[in-house]
Amino acid sequence: MKNHTRSALTKRVLVCIAAFAAVAQMPAQTTPPKTSDDDKKASTEEVVKLSPFTVSDKADNGYHSEDTLIGSRTAKSLLATSDAISIINKQVITDLNAVDVHQLIQVGVAGVTQNQTINDDFNIRGFRSLYSLRDGITKVAYKRNPLFDVERVEVIKGPAAMLLGNNSFLGGTVNFVTRGPSHIEGGDAQVTVGKHDYVRLAANNTGPLVDSSDLKVDYRVTVGLTSGDKDKEIEQEDNKFIGGALGFHFGPNTSFNFRAYYYKDDGYFYWDDVLDYNSTVGGTLANPTWAKLNQYSTKSFSPGQGKNAFWKNQDIFINGEFLTRLSENGNLRLDYVFSKDIDRRRHVRGITMSSDNVTLQRQDIPVAIDAYTHDFQADYLHHLELPAGIKLDSTLGADAIISYTATRQSVNVMPNLNIAAPDWSIDDAYFAAAHPGAGIAITSTTPGGTANMSRAESNSYFFQENLSFWDERISLIGGVRWFEPDGYGTNYLTNVTTPRSTKTFKTHKYGAIIRPIPSISFYWTDVQTIFPQTGFADLHTANDNLDPLQDQEGKMKEAGFKVERKFNDKISIYGSVAWYDMAQTHVVINSLLPDGTSGRIQSAQDSAKGLEYELGGGYKLYSGEFNWIATFADGQSHTAANPNIGAQDFVPQKYSFMGRYGWTSGPLKGLTLGGTYFDQSRKRESTFWIDFPATYNAFARYVFNKHWSAQLNLNNITDKRYIVAIAATGLVQTEPGFDGKFSATYKW
Repeated sequence: MKNHTRSALTKRVLVCIAAFAAVAQMPAQTTPPKTSDDDKKASTEEVVKLSPFTVSDKADNGYHSEDTLIGSRTAKSLLATSDAISIINKQVITDLNAVDVHQLIQVGVAGVTQNQTINDDFNIRGFRSLYSLRDGITKVAYKRNPLFDVERVEVIKGPAAMLLGNNSFLGGTVNFVTRGPSHIEGGDAQVTVGKHDYVRLAANNTGPLVDSSDLKVDYRVTVGLTSGDKDKEIEQEDNKFIGGALGFHFGPNTSFNFRAYYYKDDGYFYWDDVLDYNSTVGGTLANPTWAKLNQYSTKSFSPGQGKNAFWKNQDIFINGEFLTRLSENGNLRLDYVFSKDIDRRRHVRGITMSSDNVTLQRQDIPVAIDAYTHDFQADYLHHLELPAGIKLDSTLGADAIISYTATRQSVNVMPNLNIAAPDWSIDDAYFAAAHPGAGIAITSTTPGGTANMSRAESNSYFFQENLSFWDERISLIGGVRWFEPDGYGTNYLTNVTTPRSTKTFKTHKYGAIIRPIPSISFYWTDVQTIFPQTGFADLHTANDNLDPLQDQEGKMKEAGFKVERKFNDKISIYGSVAWYDMAQTHVVINSLLPDGTSGRIQSAQDSAKGLEYELGGGYKLYSGEFNWIATFADGQSHTAANPNIGAQDFVPQKYSFMGRYGWTSGPLKGLTLGGTYFDQSRKRESTFWIDFPATYNAFARYVFNKHWSAQLNLNNITDKRYIVAIAATGLVQTEPGFDGKFSATYKW
């Protein structure tokens, strides 16, 4: 294996972090303690307010949240950020009784759509985002992220490398924000039941462990599990979660937060449907055909038997965060995360639908993945107030990400299946024999075998300035981040090691915010990120490998308007309008070469532009309150491969509405009724059009005795079963149709 020395920039990053830690040992300026030691809530809120790196949800009102960290790593109101950020808060999660994030992005945010059903795979303004964040740290997951301990989901749109230390976010990303420990004793337990013996249990408990004048320690413990079958015999739910958090407050100026979880998911859900062959004929990139499910690809159809397929995943996440006030104007944050994902699978799947429309060609695919990541972050924030209402907020920071991934896989051909009359005896005979990859070492002669390991390192440091005038009526924002990647990839079958790019590059973010009145802001921003590409394109003839690939650039210009307006004690509104123009340059495609043959080249760019609207509000009546949120996105995209067609998976238009009315007095006190509407226009997947029908959900909740509540959620009440994604004619993902669940919750 190739030996590697740590780059000069890596050393500078570590020195920078060490310097921050050394400074943190300096005596911090103290603040006189509050005289009311009995008021635990007040003392906790004081600690929260002291750190600009923490956000409280106490300002949440209905479906609206005012503050976020994801825009700049420091706590700011949405009106004070020059980014398109959407927050899906705890109330939305509760009303939908959501178990995965795709249920939330349908109705809580504009411009974001679902790519797949098996993991958190998003399309943000036409650009794919495979990875997400957890409490601001990049999180690799091969299945859906658990929501047992999540209290809000934040979505930032556009290239986010400047802010987040990860230059792979070309279109944007999703951040899962977990519950923090509280100084107030309390908790909740919920049981949810549904068809096919579905059961989901979730419980949280939080409170103080130590409460003294110089040390406060709070805790949170979360446990959860899900079990149940599904309509398809090959699919099932089976997961277990345990997590928690500890918050140490060393006086009013210093704290340490620890979060961790272990998640074991042995459930199986995959690409388990097939297309009608007749709908696959004649489609091209320029003129796609409409995709249609095969008549035998029903709710209960499976391409194999559950006893022969499995998908076992173990996910570990550990996060330690240190916060301290170094002076009246200076604050320091140090963060370390370790995450590990152990993934073992054996997929029994279809791949190609034959022309007779009943013969399904299949594959047996054993997979083993081991991935783990170390992530370090350091941020120093300095606030300076000058005469005439001028304020300067300066942030210095450094990030270091080191990740390892080892993957082994083999692709075995299975006997064909007659989907009109499945004969599972052929599967029994097949799985009775040994096959490559299933407990057998993968070698260079293994059919369809791959075995690779990659070590990726991304080191960066940045500074950002926020200069405001006239009590923040006008703010100018500018920031630059330098990256230096490193690492290598090894093919275990050929023993060939390929280095990653070590080229240093710079990304930026510039912007301005104007707030003529406190409840309204106008913003403009210009953002860029760069993603180095390794390898070669064809310069003259196919496979000549003479032209090094150029760095890929993600860039965006955006302008928008935001409002948070409370007209009186009864009526309030909030929302935003955003115009964006984004591009991804140096896209690798197959095209004509100078000699007339087809080869690998770098084309100009994929692009997307459009408008997004998000508007919500609240209206209080004498007997209750109505809350609502509506979103609309309208855009267009162009691909480097063919400027006349839209990008793969880009959805030109998306509409949604969510509303609820809750009675707070009278004979119906404690009752809440609500529903959602979601629809989006067609999207192109390779040579197919995929149609998404209008989908309606409804929910009802009744709270009694202040502690108990019962809730009913009816999802997709019109029972529309539709295609979500297509990988091949025999490899399709669908939404299953109607689903109803009943929950009972006890809070203390």
